[in-house]
Amino acid sequence: MAGPRYPLEALRKLRDERADAQVHAVAGQIVRCRAVERALAEATAARRAHAEQTRRSLELEQERLLADRSSGADLARAAEFEAAARAQAELLERAEARAAQALLEARAEEHRLREELTRREADAQLVRNHETSFHGRAADQLERAEEEAALEQWNGRRR
Repeated sequence: MAGPRYPLEALRKLRDERADAQVHAVAGQIVRCRAVERALAEATAARRAHAEQTRRSLELEQERLLADRSSGADLARAAEFEAAARAQAELLERAEARAAQALLEARAEEHRLREELTRREADAQLVRNHETSFHGRAADQLERAEEEAALEQWNGRRR
């Protein structure tokens, strides 16, 4: 014979569904964090590559200017190149800073979602524990009732 139906089954299902949905939200945020980490790595690599390329170009230009008799146009072109390189470096640094900030925000959101997941899993586990306890008590009551019925039957036969 089946025991009584758990009266809070709808609550248990709801809590389980919310916990499952939160698991998916955390997983999605982890994927977003990985994408932001890659974007930051790419921004850092681009900034470093630009800095290295600029350094090499400036060294070569400086060597050429020192070796030759430089004209005013050559010096002006070198100054323009340096200014453009500095502007590009600043853009790359800002892009890297934005990516770093985005990563901080993504990790903070992941942390928040993980905390929410912990809370939702605890809520779901609480209801599951209550259900287990409910069914255990129901089984105990059924067993006692069967024992009492058997005892009454046995006592009835003895009379």
